[in-house]
Order: sequence, then structure tokens, then C-alpha cells
Amino acid sequence: MIITIDDFANIRARHSGKRIVLTSGTFDLLHAGHLNYLEQVKQHGDIVVVMLSGDKRVKTRKGSSRPIISESERARLLDALKTVDYVFIDPSELSPNEIDPIHAQILDKLQPDYYVTDGPDQRFINLLDKSKFIILKRMNSSPSTTEIIGRIRKGEQ
Repeated sequence: MIITIDDFANIRARHSGKRIVLTSGTFDLLHAGHLNYLEQVKQHGDIVVVMLSGDKRVKTRKGSSRPIISESERARLLDALKTVDYVFIDPSELSPNEIDPIHAQILDKLQPDYYVTDGPDQRFINLLDKSKFIILKRMNSSPSTTEIIGRIRKGEQ
């Protein structure tokens, strides 16, 4: 289900007694590496909430040619996956080192049991108890979106 910030409080109430896991990412050009990651995230909880980086944030972080797929289409694709229960499009436009007050609101309303990520995330590092962070090891078995784009540009398989 694709949700708004107003829906976060209802998730905790609706799933009382369940472990809620929050994760985030761009998920541009959805590929097997994304699926592997989300399957690992699901192992840490009953309910998975994905905070999808909106188009403006992606452009700030990855450059003007990204994202390839719009935020609304990326949200629909994530929502169709059986490992994902909720998708929220993060409207923040700030750079990775800047904190947006919306992230504190999300944590306050959702009260996730864990935040699962594949690397340090400045948005939540000072907002969540360290015991709520789970950092997954990156699996190198699948190329990243950036690598896939590079291969396409070079005409490689």
C-alpha cells in the first residue's frame, strides 16, 4: 500500500504486536539486488515499510539524469512486491548530510522496531537508539543500478 505521512500512526495501531521494520532507498531500475536486499530486510520484521527517495532527492544525490523511473512508478513497483507492506515517497530534497524534520515525524508516528539499511544513514543516526539499527552487508552478486546504467550506455550485457 502506498501511504502518506498521515498514515504512519495507523500502521503501528493496525499491526499491534508485530515487528515493524523501516528501510529506505532509491530503487531505480528495480533489479535482483533490490529483491535480495528487501528479502533480507523482511527477515528482521513482520511488516516492512519502505521510505522511497523522491525524484528531487534522487536528483540531488545522484545527478540530473536520475532517477530513470519516476517516484510514482517506483512506488507502484515496490508496492507489488510480496516483501513490501507499505511504501512512502520521501518528499525531502536535502542532501544526504542534511536532516529534514519530516524524518523525525516519521519515526515518532511509526515507532519502528528496527531501521534496516545497507550503510550509514545520517537521516536517522541521531534520531534512533543504536540498538534499533540493523546494517546489512552488501551482496556483490548483482550489479547496482548505476552499474546497469553504465552497461546500457556502453552497449554491454
